[in-house]
Amino acid sequence: MKGKRTEIVAKIKSGELIANGKNNNGICELPFEFPIVSNGGNDVWIIRNKENDKLTVRFFVFRNFFDSPSTKFVFTEDEKTIEAFEKRIKEKPENNWKLDDNWYRIYGDVY
Repeated sequence: MKGKRTEIVAKIKSGELIANGKNNNGICELPFEFPIVSNGGNDVWIIRNKENDKLTVRFFVFRNFFDSPSTKFVFTEDEKTIEAFEKRIKEKPENNWKLDDNWYRIYGDVY
């Protein structure tokens, strides 16, 4: 699945996939050509840092809409987000870890 997620990130970077809302930060419903790579609707959350335009893409592993936190695979180029993730990994390593360069598995919200 990492290959498909990497392909999705590349399509977001190229502008081929965009958020379905009116702004550039939001949910993108993936086309049917992609297998289920994000649970809870096969959509991803695209976030761009407004200060430096760095990209973060969240893929849901477990998506909860109420009180329980969600678990996500996250691709990010944003240094501020990476710092927050690295801090979370040190604080709660049992639920959070770095998967690869710019790729993380994160439980709950960090920012």
